[in-house]
Amino acid sequence: KKVEEEKKAEEITIEEQKTTEEETEKTSAEEGSDISNANVLVTGNTASPGIASGIVKITNDVNELSKVQKGDVLVTKMTNPDMVPTMKRASAIVTDMGGTTCHAAIVSREMGIPCIVGTGNATSVLKENTMITVDATHGKVYEGKIAIKKPKQAEETKEVYSELITATQIKVVMDFPEYAEKAAATGADGVGLLRAEHMILGSKVHPAYLVKQGRKQELIDILVKGISTVARAFDGKPVWYRTLDAPTDEFKSLEGGSDEPEEENPMLGWRGIRRSLDQPGFLRAEFEAIKKVHEMGLKNVGVMIPLVTRVDEVRKAKEILDDVFDDEYVEFGVMIETPAAVWVIEDICKLGIDFISFGTNDLTQYTLAIDRNNDLVQKHYDELHPAILAEISRVIKICKKYHVQTSICGQAGSTPKMAAFLVRQGIDSISANPDAVHQIRHTVAITEKRLLLDAERRNLRPQQ
Repeated sequence: KKVEEEKKAEEITIEEQKTTEEETEKTSAEEGSDISNANVLVTGNTASPGIASGIVKITNDVNELSKVQKGDVLVTKMTNPDMVPTMKRASAIVTDMGGTTCHAAIVSREMGIPCIVGTGNATSVLKENTMITVDATHGKVYEGKIAIKKPKQAEETKEVYSELITATQIKVVMDFPEYAEKAAATGADGVGLLRAEHMILGSKVHPAYLVKQGRKQELIDILVKGISTVARAFDGKPVWYRTLDAPTDEFKSLEGGSDEPEEENPMLGWRGIRRSLDQPGFLRAEFEAIKKVHEMGLKNVGVMIPLVTRVDEVRKAKEILDDVFDDEYVEFGVMIETPAAVWVIEDICKLGIDFISFGTNDLTQYTLAIDRNNDLVQKHYDELHPAILAEISRVIKICKKYHVQTSICGQAGSTPKMAAFLVRQGIDSISANPDAVHQIRHTVAITEKRLLLDAERRNLRPQQ
């Protein structure tokens, strides 16, 4: 009877088995067929692993988002901040465009929603209102509904990993305060990157417009609510808030965003700290929000500025921060996302910072001259490229000289190979996606143990 029930429940079974350094997966099929007999409709890149079935809802315009109901599969060319509420309702997400560090990838990973990006043709091949199964772990979309048996060892392995203690802190990357408790439950040692974009963009009003209209307090209230929610969830652990870094194309749909400039390449345009210094009103508002959070007794929140290319940018931002906080201490750091920051890091350290964090999504993009949102060049997007590793190694070495903490908050931090490399370089902390915290902690624990054993062996060698 048990066998009959299992056959009825499972058309196709996908079993996943985790090993020390990588995840291997075995696939088998019931009823005399294997996975090759299933009809693959489209393929793409894994952005957020997992498997889900649902009804296809194709959205080509923001006005079509309301048709996506809870449990449907969102299929679109590329997601943007306007789609976040819709993404939360979806059981899975499939896009035509984008790479593994695009908006859809970043958001879906935090939400824990299976996501495939860069299919090239999902919106034209998949049919509206049809049932599909998204196997995001393997980057495949199948026709029909497929019952999946989850790996039996997953939860047991997670419990073992969570008990590990490492010298290198393992933190999380966060966008949405409402997921703070869930992220804290991973046992992470803090938040290595708390992005401001979705807190602000969720208000549907341009931050500069709020300040211009004399409504700065509204902006501060929005930020205080979001930041304090995360700070409470991680009470006693560091939370590093990154000031606003949203390209101009993400601001256009907001109230007051009609004056946003047209840019040929927003990724290389008016964004990050360069924009914040041009419009210091909302940068000051962000700092005032953090001060308010400190006054609430949540002094574990620090601040870091994005897309630094010049020492003077750090100096000016620091001056505004000092003016807001007076003599009160607040951790202050910078993102290392550009080759320029790599080469001026010593001067930045001399200026006086507490920490740096590698934003490898952009550092890889700018170093390798690859658009990280372009699926056509994803095969060349390599965070483990020798040039990237050399940049990271150089910065860590210099920061140690000046007693500046080092961390990473890009997608590469969720990669075991990168984590092992970073530990060998002596990084202080690694920030990973919430679903990767346990795996990265395990990798770090093994690497640290190997380093200790290697050192001990060297000490035991006979002196010549």
